[in-house]
Amino acid sequence: MAQVITVGTWRQRDTTMGPVLAALDRLRQCDRRGAVRTSFVTLLAVGGQSVEVDEVFDTVHRLGPLQPTRVIVVRVLAGDEHRLDARVGVHLQSRGNQCLGIDDIALEVAGPVTSHLDSLVEPLTLPDLPVVVWCRERLPPARSRLIDVADHLVVDTVAAGGRSRLPAVARLHQRTPVIDFAWLRLLPLRRRLATALTRTEHRALVDEPADVVVAGPEVERALLAGWLQVRLPGWSVGEADGDRAELSVSVGGSTQQLQVETGASAATESLLARALLHLRPDPVFADALRAAADSTGAGTAR
Repeated sequence: MAQVITVGTWRQRDTTMGPVLAALDRLRQCDRRGAVRTSFVTLLAVGGQSVEVDEVFDTVHRLGPLQPTRVIVVRVLAGDEHRLDARVGVHLQSRGNQCLGIDDIALEVAGPVTSHLDSLVEPLTLPDLPVVVWCRERLPPARSRLIDVADHLVVDTVAAGGRSRLPAVARLHQRTPVIDFAWLRLLPLRRRLATALTRTEHRALVDEPADVVVAGPEVERALLAGWLQVRLPGWSVGEADGDRAELSVSVGGSTQQLQVETGASAATESLLARALLHLRPDPVFADALRAAADSTGAGTAR
């Protein structure tokens, strides 16, 4: 990772957005080398009291060429009393013969201001750059105005409450494009499965409908089963009981069996990098999410 050099920092408790914006502008004027932007996106990370602000900044700073131009972390605290504490940092990162600018803004909020986070963060977004809202824990409420600020939502359904939240993710996806870490974790297994099924020795499995059993963590398992239902019409796709650490797919035809597994899950840093690389419509994920949400809703109804 290229070294990050801090140009300057500012912090203030019980403030308003006016001083925050003024401090950001003043710090950016301190060193004009940071005028070159790092990427064409603003990242807004939102979470509760358990979110470690510096951990988020460190994760994002390790993204290299995918490092967002501006990173805003909003930490929503419990309590009815108004609170707005802010911290601003402007940094430089050398990359080749360029010196790239990085803006970090951290806001800790509580009380009435939490009901209109959109108006709080919108002045911090950069004109003409897409805004990616990274929901670190819970999903935003369906009617949250914060979603109106977002061009893309990044979520982790596992951290947001598990499989029961898949229908809520599907509803959010109808409003704003969603990228789910749970789906990104499936990429290695999907690639292995596709490669295995193209081999000559497994041709019989492709030529006739077969039984497919998906095992693994419940959220990823549901999404993978949803994907297989869409991609393999006429096949019987089921889920194994239990919550195994590793994902696997077993395909059984009349003449042979095939099992594909994937190992340890990717780290948050690599998942976020992958998400920022895929800021475009993903109809395959949309279909898999819809099928997984439908099966989850049907299971809940039963």
